[in-house]
Amino acid sequence: MSATDSELSKGLQRLVDGFSEHLVDPDGIGIEQEDLQRLVLTLQVMQSMATNLEIEVRCLRDMEAGRDARTFLAEEVADHLEQLLPEVDGNVVKYDFVKRSRS
Repeated sequence: MSATDSELSKGLQRLVDGFSEHLVDPDGIGIEQEDLQRLVLTLQVMQSMATNLEIEVRCLRDMEAGRDARTFLAEEVADHLEQLLPEVDGNVVKYDFVKRSRS
């Protein structure tokens, strides 16, 4: 189990581990071997699904955080560019392309 597992997958894994011990020595429990195997397999599938769900949620949260960061950075860049660019009348920007000698 990795350190990033949530309580859901950790709890399911503990159930799988607990029941798996009885697959080797089923004495003292009142469940048929086939039923116990089916239960363990079902719990394993549930634990795997929970882990996949947690990964998906984590990815979505990371994407959302990235989107927020990109929005913030775009706003900051726009603010700084407004300060650097000269004021322009109208919608045409004219640049002086005349080559000047270096002094």
